[in-house]
This record gives sequence, structure tokens and C-alpha cells, in this order.
Amino acid sequence: MISEYEIKCGDKIYPLKYNNKALRTLEVSLDMPIAKIGEVLQNEISIGLLTEIFRVGLLHWNPDITLDEAGEIIDEVGITTAADAVGKAFTLAFGTEEEKPKNARKEEVHGTGESTSSKPSK
Repeated sequence: MISEYEIKCGDKIYPLKYNNKALRTLEVSLDMPIAKIGEVLQNEISIGLLTEIFRVGLLHWNPDITLDEAGEIIDEVGITTAADAVGKAFTLAFGTEEEKPKNARKEEVHGTGESTSSKPSK
């Protein structure tokens, strides 16, 4: 289960999420594999790359968000906050439970609560 990392700015909340769809979108839009994107995030991020990665992280929240709109949100929250949030959201996508940030919001899992196993539970 992929959690969202929420950025709070005033009364607004911007949820970043890098699920499978977002990661595939990044690979296509940046024309590089996800491992390389992770390296770039850690070593040589540019404002253009940051804005595109940030935009893709917001697609589940606003499927029509443009690069300019993502840039306006970055201006609103601050470049450092945006970059930090992208890093933390990537940790949610790939990291261990111990590494996950405290303000992560897990998605609800809906189920019946019943076992799908043919064996009765003890």
C-alpha cells in the first residue's frame, strides 16, 4: 500500500503520491528508469525536473494539473519544502516502515474482514 505525503500550506493540503501509475508516468515523461530518477533526486536535481516530479506526484489528486500549476504550488510552499516532500513521498513508495515520515497518510483498505483461505482460522 502506497501512502500519501501531505504538504500543508495555510488551509491547503497538497498530497504527493508515487504509486505504480505515477512512477510509470515519470519514466515516460523524463525518459529515464525509476532508479535513475532516484539518483537524480539525490544528486543533481534541477528546478525543471523537480517541478515535473512534483506534478506527477499530484496527479492522483488533480489528474489535469499542468506543469505551470505545479510550479505555482512549489512557489507557494517553497522550493526547499517541495523538494523535501518529494524525497519523503519517494520514501513512502520505496522505503521501509521505519523510514516512512510521520505525516504520511495511509489509504484506507476496504475488505470484508473474512479470510479468503479455504482453511478455517484457529
